[in-house]
Amino acid sequence: MSAAGARHAYEVNRARIASLWAEARPVSEGDAAGRYLARSGVASAAPGSAYPPALRLHPALDYWHMQADRTPVCLGQFPALLALFEVDTYPRGLQGAPVPHAVALQRIYLAADGSLAPVPAPVKLTGKAGPALGACARLAPADSARRVMGMAVGIATALRIAQAARMPVWAVPDAALLAHARWPRGLRSLHVFVDTRDPGQWRSAAELARKASACGLQVFPMVADLADAHGSHHTPRFTATRL
Repeated sequence: MSAAGARHAYEVNRARIASLWAEARPVSEGDAAGRYLARSGVASAAPGSAYPPALRLHPALDYWHMQADRTPVCLGQFPALLALFEVDTYPRGLQGAPVPHAVALQRIYLAADGSLAPVPAPVKLTGKAGPALGACARLAPADSARRVMGMAVGIATALRIAQAARMPVWAVPDAALLAHARWPRGLRSLHVFVDTRDPGQWRSAAELARKASACGLQVFPMVADLADAHGSHHTPRFTATRL
């Protein structure tokens, strides 16, 4: 694709992301997204608090499926949990303050009870609104005092780990992208969490740990045990490991 073509695609995707985000509303405990998070083992938001602003619920999002003959067909409308993925840009140069740039939305299509919608691929990413390598769902503000945070794969997984480890944890959408996750400026310590249920995360976790260590961060690779032998959710257990 030419540079002009890429810029046009980015602008089309940017407009779509902005439109979907504007149509969505904050997640609440009783809606489909809140039920999905609860079913995934995320504890309810404390009274008076809210779910992360990087998450919203779209009440009725079209689900498009590409058929074998490459014809798109809409299989219906479903509530969808939207997760905003951002990267920092530096419009005033590297000495200036970073400005977050929304580059993609992850859409998790749901049934009303919070289970995944009965569609071929209930978890999808939108097209990208700019270079997106390193983008994360910023599920909590970086801890400016302790300058400690974690990285994990998956929205619900990152939220469960954050609640148990009592630190901010950002999410990447899949195991391959964990290697490229970008942490915020000023960070001192990075915990890289590997979900025991996904062996594919190990290589990416090792690469992220290498990059962070080379940049002078203290790096703590951690194995996160998030389910028992029967697949039931429990409070995550963490074990330090070597990568």
